[in-house]
Amino acid sequence: MSLKHDDRLRALTHQDSDFWADVVDNVLIVAITDVRGVITYVNDRFCEISRYPREELLGATHRIVNSGYHDASFFRQMYRTIRGGDIWRGNICNRAKDGTLYWVATTIMPKHNSLGAVEGYVATRFEITELMNTRDRLKSLAATDPLTGLFNRGGFNNVLQTAVEDKSQNITRDIMLVMFDLDGFKQINDIHGHHAGDVVLKVISNRLLALVHPEDAVCRLGGDEFALILNHTLHKFSLSLMLEKLLAELEAPIEVGNTMVNVSGSIGVSPIASQESAESLQKNADIALYAAKRAGGHQARMFDITLHQHALERAQILNDAREGVTKDQFELYYQPIMNFSTGKCDQIEALLRWHHPQRGLLAAESFRDVFLDAALAQVMSPRLVKSFQNDMRMWNTSLDAYPNLTINLSRLDLLNIGFQNDLEAEIKRQGGKAADYVLEVSESVLAGRRSDRVLQRLQELSELGFQLTLDDFGLATLPISVLRTISFTQAKISRKLVQDIETNPQARGVVAHLIGLAHAFGLSVTVSGVETKGQLEVLREIGADRIQGFYISPPISAANLVLAEHIIAPDHTEITLQAS
Repeated sequence: MSLKHDDRLRALTHQDSDFWADVVDNVLIVAITDVRGVITYVNDRFCEISRYPREELLGATHRIVNSGYHDASFFRQMYRTIRGGDIWRGNICNRAKDGTLYWVATTIMPKHNSLGAVEGYVATRFEITELMNTRDRLKSLAATDPLTGLFNRGGFNNVLQTAVEDKSQNITRDIMLVMFDLDGFKQINDIHGHHAGDVVLKVISNRLLALVHPEDAVCRLGGDEFALILNHTLHKFSLSLMLEKLLAELEAPIEVGNTMVNVSGSIGVSPIASQESAESLQKNADIALYAAKRAGGHQARMFDITLHQHALERAQILNDAREGVTKDQFELYYQPIMNFSTGKCDQIEALLRWHHPQRGLLAAESFRDVFLDAALAQVMSPRLVKSFQNDMRMWNTSLDAYPNLTINLSRLDLLNIGFQNDLEAEIKRQGGKAADYVLEVSESVLAGRRSDRVLQRLQELSELGFQLTLDDFGLATLPISVLRTISFTQAKISRKLVQDIETNPQARGVVAHLIGLAHAFGLSVTVSGVETKGQLEVLREIGADRIQGFYISPPISAANLVLAEHIIAPDHTEITLQAS
């Protein structure tokens, strides 16, 4: 014993020793073990907190209070330290006899004999259960979505990283990242209010928690975006069955007050691989989700090499388009639209074409992703307006009159007030009027995000005098009430619905029904994609007002339109271009 310790002990009287022993017993939880870890002494505080009587503790080891919270490496490091004669300090979670957990801040000091060898250990502890519970609550709050109680994006990032580490330790384990959002959620917020949206999010969250194994992660990433990390769930259900159940849960009706509402899901799935980063896994699932949406939604898509290749191609198209805009590779072509009642072409639709340096002349369907890129659309919009300006000047100097011009508007165009203002200003500058222009917007644009602003802007354009066409009529899930809200003048039926109209009575009946529905709302009807005389005759018979397609004319350049005062149909019928 050191001189310092000798002096300190000599200064204590017998009464002092009793006092300090009482201090220790009232403040500290104390246990003494032999070198093998067998408990030889415990004080009353140890018995009190562990709920074990002294006789059960003496002769046992500390395994009697092991909670299972700490892994084997934790205890290996602790024993390595104290067996080497050093003091170990740390926080330990123990389990009392009644099953409750408690935390203790622990110091374990080796006890040396006269030869300096370790002959036992003295463990002193403070209880810190409430402190650790508070820490866990704060940690949970930081990782939890307050509305649903699910993991938030921060919590999701943590559990996804843990899943990647688990996969690296057992590569045969199936772990899947599932990401999805709710199709139709925006409309619920717009129509029924944000409280209704909150109800939907809570109901969906409860359904997910009931569907997924308790040890698997359910996360709300923000808005209507969710993610699941599936491991234990896949021991009970196959992935395909799990996805079927998930789609069914998302599509089941939800009661909001006295109303039933519906949403659905577009789902992207990516297998979790040990060699992938958490960031790349999220990107893979996003690619699969995007593919599910492009395929029409209401379905799940698994990420694979094909989707990866498509994503690379999409990125390349966007890069090429950015360069193409600066090099004026985009040009507007115009396709005539024939009016059945007059036999003349009283409208022409502006269609964007891309003179791609490697792939040749491309139709808009080949580069539709370009219209979904906000930054690219912002750069392209002024150039399209300039192209309209040039074409209008050409027509004004070369034609006595020209048909109404139909212009397609994307969601980004509708949200880009500058584009519309520039277009309106140019029309006035050329001496035209808004009524000579038909603005065409698809159902999918109106059913998408921020639809409230889109609908508001459409109404403003209608009040300015523009004609409005609802494109892809009958293909999407647009509420019929929109036809009462917005002053559409026309509806356009997609070529997808007329391909087999000559031979398929059901297809003919569907188109006839849509024409009747549009007429009931006071809309004239254009049918696109007409390629044969037989299709033309069927559409004339069932009441279409106008037709558009290669049977009448392919899209032609503005210069050629000046020369084509008459369109020659494939059967050599001469169709005159005319102003309305």
